[in-house]
Amino acid sequence: MSLGLPKEKQFEMPPADSHVATGYRVIDLGTQQIDWQGKIKRQHKILIPWELDVLMTEGENTGKPFTMHKRYTYTFDPKGSLRPDLEAWRGRPFTEEEMGNFKLNKLLGVPCLMGVVHNKKDGKTYANISSIMKLPKGLTAPKLINPTVDFDLSEFDQAIYDGFSDGLKETIAHSPEYQALKTSKHEEQISHDQPKPVSTLDDDEIPF
Repeated sequence: MSLGLPKEKQFEMPPADSHVATGYRVIDLGTQQIDWQGKIKRQHKILIPWELDVLMTEGENTGKPFTMHKRYTYTFDPKGSLRPDLEAWRGRPFTEEEMGNFKLNKLLGVPCLMGVVHNKKDGKTYANISSIMKLPKGLTAPKLINPTVDFDLSEFDQAIYDGFSDGLKETIAHSPEYQALKTSKHEEQISHDQPKPVSTLDDDEIPF
């Protein structure tokens, strides 16, 4: 038998079009190391996934909604991409007061109109988000199928973390915030497991 080269697995992509998309996850990735124009930087990143209003038609995922996601630097600086996308999503700019009080979990369950394009790179085709805007009047979003998830490393939830894909867990695990969490829990466990000191004082000698 002569083996040929295995075919590279092809993933079904959402159609290049405008879609109603609903935010269903906000994920804190912690501080990540990135290579930007040949320079190594460390930036706090978040991930926002959306559920699209169109279903997959191939393989084991048939009948499940397509999802798209975008990774952002966690900053409200107008030069970044998070603030402009959120302002386009809500249809108006943030006031100074709103920026000081806005919580990203408010995005969960909120629909938008999303532009999806197909781009080719190195012989492969990828689906990318080209635009995000407030959902126009007259359009409605279908009921979410995926559960909403709000994951914040400062309020770590092991059950939520365990439900992530291996790749996502690995990304989060590389962050110093996650490493500090694990170190703290390990030290706490060691302290808990140490035997309690036994007092040699009689009851009458104990000061209180």
